[in-house]
Amino acid sequence: MARRICLLLLLLCCAIPAQAENRDFGQFSADLPDGWNGQERTAFSTGNQDEYMLVLGKQDQEQERFLAQISIYLLPNTPKSTAEDFARKMTELQGDTSEPSQEGRFWTFSGVPRNQTVKGQAVTRVAATPERILIIIAQDPDQIGADKVVDSLRGVTPEARAILGR
Repeated sequence: MARRICLLLLLLCCAIPAQAENRDFGQFSADLPDGWNGQERTAFSTGNQDEYMLVLGKQDQEQERFLAQISIYLLPNTPKSTAEDFARKMTELQGDTSEPSQEGRFWTFSGVPRNQTVKGQAVTRVAATPERILIIIAQDPDQIGADKVVDSLRGVTPEARAILGR
């Protein structure tokens, strides 16, 4: 009898998916599955404090390579571009790109980034307000959770909420 109860408990534990941990960063929050982490930077390109980058990812056990990665950029919109225009310009920076299409507030396309931490295709999403451009580039060749992380993104500042829409 005790053996059956232990087996039943083991089965129930395996059937319950692991909960993601909600993490707050400077501009966004995200639900990060077990093993995922994040790092953020500002002023990473031109030294302008308005430049924001958040990299979320999961590395292999040796911490030598990324298995999946999401790069999020919140940048000044200069010169003033629409999300569609900016997405079309970004396709020139990637190989084997699809035609950008509108999905909700984002213009989305797939392609192979030239600089790759994770090898293979990426899905790029672009949204814009007159002040800011949001770029989300997700690479997850083994489908280990990047889509769920992107879907969980929430803005923690008014500016990030406005451009993300949540």
